[in-house]
Amino acid sequence: MSDMEKPAQAQFIHCMLIPLQKHYLLLPNSTITEVIPKATINSSSTKTTPWLEWVDWQQKSLAVVDLETLLAQDVETVYPANKLCIIEGINAEADIGFYAIPCTGSPQLITLNASALKMTHDQNASEFLYCQIKIGNKVAFIPHLDNLELAIKNAS
Repeated sequence: MSDMEKPAQAQFIHCMLIPLQKHYLLLPNSTITEVIPKATINSSSTKTTPWLEWVDWQQKSLAVVDLETLLAQDVETVYPANKLCIIEGINAEADIGFYAIPCTGSPQLITLNASALKMTHDQNASEFLYCQIKIGNKVAFIPHLDNLELAIKNAS
């Protein structure tokens, strides 16, 4: 069979579907370093950013980003996140090695192609959200990681 006769193969992406409080987060599998039990958050009485806290991880102070609060979603300020997803920074300009996002359960490894992604009509003009998609009956955020990492750098 020549190359011209081969059917076009769909491009598949390995992703992690991470449960948040009311939504899901969809990230490429390669950005997740590890998932750990939620550690004690170092709260500050002079906290100026309600979406950002800190935790000790591997002898480092690690930013913990509450993405749903950052996106101004209607969420409880204290919710039952029992794990932290450790994310490896991708923005060289922000120079953030790692940060964490709290989640309410274990992330699922899924494989997607373009036909599985359905854009939602929910409009969120946040600079931290690339888009929202529907996967089955779940709404998932695809965050704008470059902007998120710059915001962490500027807030620290």
